[in-house]
Amino acid sequence: MAEVILNQVGKTYPNGYQAIPAIDLHIADGEFIVLVGPSGCGKSTLLRMVAGLESISSGELLINNQRMNEKEPAERDIAMVFQNYALYPHMTVFDNMAYGLRNRGASKDEIQRKVSDSARLLGLTDLLERKPKQLSGGQRQRVAMGRAMVRHPQAFLFDEPLSNLDAKLRVQMRVEIRQLQRQLGTTTLYVTHDQVEAMTLADRLVVLNKGHAEQIGSPLELYERPATTFVAEFIGSPSMNLLPVSITDQGLQLTEQVSLQADTKERGAVIWGIRPEHLQPCSESEADFALQVKAVEALGAESLIYGHTAGRSELLVVRAPGPFTPAIDQMLYLRAPQQQWHLFDINTQQRI
Repeated sequence: MAEVILNQVGKTYPNGYQAIPAIDLHIADGEFIVLVGPSGCGKSTLLRMVAGLESISSGELLINNQRMNEKEPAERDIAMVFQNYALYPHMTVFDNMAYGLRNRGASKDEIQRKVSDSARLLGLTDLLERKPKQLSGGQRQRVAMGRAMVRHPQAFLFDEPLSNLDAKLRVQMRVEIRQLQRQLGTTTLYVTHDQVEAMTLADRLVVLNKGHAEQIGSPLELYERPATTFVAEFIGSPSMNLLPVSITDQGLQLTEQVSLQADTKERGAVIWGIRPEHLQPCSESEADFALQVKAVEALGAESLIYGHTAGRSELLVVRAPGPFTPAIDQMLYLRAPQQQWHLFDINTQQRI
């Protein structure tokens, strides 16, 4: 097992493009860390630097207090699971899983024992004589994981391993990966652009934006107290409602006609945020404001209601429990409890 430390690790390409300015990250022994962010934010580049597949331009990478910057990938004792599985098509499942052990000179008995143990954990025992083309996507992903597991590496690195699977299989594999990681206790660094995947897997999340770590913390911490508007929008589905507003002595000015009571010393222009599930449908007499319904997505267990409030062009979304389906163009009256508000600086986008 391993403790992985990134001290001001950065990546600048020869053409001058700075993919990652500088990131500090301390991954504890046995911790499951997820790097999440939109395409092009630098998450795969950071993972590849830890793996040794990309050179480190600045800073220092330590694994168990040993500097790894100049070490070859094979010398880092880590295992990587790729998005495309990277299996050898001409080899059986057994031989794919045993390949790394054979290269390291392991004995036949050791190879047999380690492959059999990993295959049992992954439900692959009956598939060991098959070739990859005879397997489903989920089975291929298990083989790729088994090939990493048999080596008992210091750390696992996952690069969007579930993105090629269908939605149902992704959910199943998420559960299996988390269970396996808890069983094995192996330090894990996992890359995804899927924030649901990130929220369900991680001990801690690192939200990346243009090579910067916007926020690092537990999934619930990031959901409940996002540090920036970027994190507020990225974590949570649907995204947090964010509106530029003004706070005066009269309250939070949602529109020229609508003012919400605001128990805050903050004054002036801010960005007001509230999550869709915290906007509560109510009677007209109890309402803080009204929404004209423009679209409804009835999902069975919940409904997502989209609409505009008079005087504003932004589309707001409300998450309501159960089959709640107001008519299009109906006025939906809403409460917005102040304890569920999030306020951000309108210039820096930082949490106030």
